[in-house]
Amino acid sequence: MTLAYLFAIAPAFACGIVDSDRILGKDVAAASPAFAALDPNLEIGASPLPGVQRVLRPEELVRLAKQNGIALDGPVSAVCIERATEPLSVEKLLPVLRQALAMDNAKIDIIDFSRFGAPHGTLDFPKSGLMLSGLWRGRVLYGQSHSMPVWVKTRITVQRTWVEAAEPLPAGKPIAVSQLILKSGPRFPFEPPLMESVDALVGRRPVRRLAAGTPIVAVMLTIAHDVERGDLVAVEVKVGGAILDFEATAESSGRAGESILIKNPENGRTFSASIQDKRHVLVEKLLPDKLVMDK
Repeated sequence: MTLAYLFAIAPAFACGIVDSDRILGKDVAAASPAFAALDPNLEIGASPLPGVQRVLRPEELVRLAKQNGIALDGPVSAVCIERATEPLSVEKLLPVLRQALAMDNAKIDIIDFSRFGAPHGTLDFPKSGLMLSGLWRGRVLYGQSHSMPVWVKTRITVQRTWVEAAEPLPAGKPIAVSQLILKSGPRFPFEPPLMESVDALVGRRPVRRLAAGTPIVAVMLTIAHDVERGDLVAVEVKVGGAILDFEATAESSGRAGESILIKNPENGRTFSASIQDKRHVLVEKLLPDKLVMDK
């Protein structure tokens, strides 16, 4: 029996399936009866990655036979080894996604998923892999510290209430209650938090133009000023124990606790005042020490 005779390759490979990280003697014997006497627990080499075939060439098999005292009666064919895989399914994926999401009130619809075979192992879908588009990236944990990426296209919703623009909202102009509408329905649970109260939006100003039908998020708005430039405000001036009240015009805008400029209606001069509340400002002046001592 010559080497050329032994190395003759048959038209088709015998293919074996393994479900561990190592190719064992029993795997080769299952693919090629000529190796039935091989020690079933003998380690031949590393198993291939899922979806990849490892081919044991005839010369490798001849060498393996000689090393283990196996007499070959004829030519040997190459043997291909594949990792055991199985297709994903909605039935397998849905319980894993529900457990990962951990939201009893959420509805999960699976639209599509990885169609290639996955190795036997544990499906892992961390929340960090879930995108706003509904694409959820995960992995299959298999063997000893191995993993393989998989994905699922989902539609995940929970029932929510939100406020949206009933008409176009110009940038920088206070919002009126008639320009808003309260809606309820299914929403993606991890989108930016939407405003849920119409009253909380009235008077606030969009930082950019909002089209009709836009769900409103807090970052789209500026907080309403307690005093707007041009407002007529009540001015309270405290000088020592004396109090003076009059009305003046605001020259700048601000909120409670901030200082703004006020124009004196009598002489046109401006001065600084602290906003107390809506259209109410305060000016406090201390008497000079000399005047206090003269008293």
